[in-house]
Amino acid sequence: MATLKPSSAHLTARERIWAVIRAQTEPWTLATIALASTVERSRVKDYVTGLRAAGIVAAHAPSPRPGVAATYRLAVDRGVDAPGVRTDGSEVPPSGRARMWRAMKMLRNFTVAELAAQASLPDAPVALGEADHYCHWLARGGYLLAERGTDRRVFIPGRDTGPKAPQVLRVKRLLDPNNGEIVYESAPEGGDE
Repeated sequence: MATLKPSSAHLTARERIWAVIRAQTEPWTLATIALASTVERSRVKDYVTGLRAAGIVAAHAPSPRPGVAATYRLAVDRGVDAPGVRTDGSEVPPSGRARMWRAMKMLRNFTVAELAAQASLPDAPVALGEADHYCHWLARGGYLLAERGTDRRVFIPGRDTGPKAPQVLRVKRLLDPNNGEIVYESAPEGGDE
C-alpha cells in the first residue's frame, strides 16, 4: 500500500504546534511557533489561547508596547500527546473513533453494540451505525476479523500500530496515522469511457 510522507503526513496542525512548543528551551512568540510548525499564525494563536486558558501555557512577558510581540513559556508539559482544548481552555473529549480504537484494543472480541457502548461518553455517545461503519473499514484494512457464525469482531493484536485511530478518508481510503500508511483503498467508482 501507499505510504504518505512520514515527517508531517500523519500529524495534525495541533500536534505539530504542540511538538514545537515542547521543544522550546527559551520563551517564544506566536510567530516562532508558526514558522517552526508550518501552521498559519491564526491557528497557532487560537491554540495557544486555549492552552493559556487551560493553564498549560503562560505568558512569559506580555507585550510591553504595541508592535512588540508577547512571549510565552510552557507551564505544564502534558507529554507528547497534544492537549485537546477549546479557546476557552475547556477540554475536548477524544473523538468517537479514537475512543472506539482504544476500546477495541482493550476488548479484543466484541459486537458492534458492545463497542459502541464501551466507547460512548454520557455527553458524547457513539451511534451503532457509526460503530458499524468504522468496524467495516477496519475489517477492510486488516485490523478486525469477523468471528465465523456470529456477529462478533476480533481485533488482530499484530495490527496495533499505535495510539492514533485509523482514519477513514473522504476519498474512500483508510489511513493509519501511526505510520502514515494507506492500508485500504476502495476501488474507483465508474469506469473509463
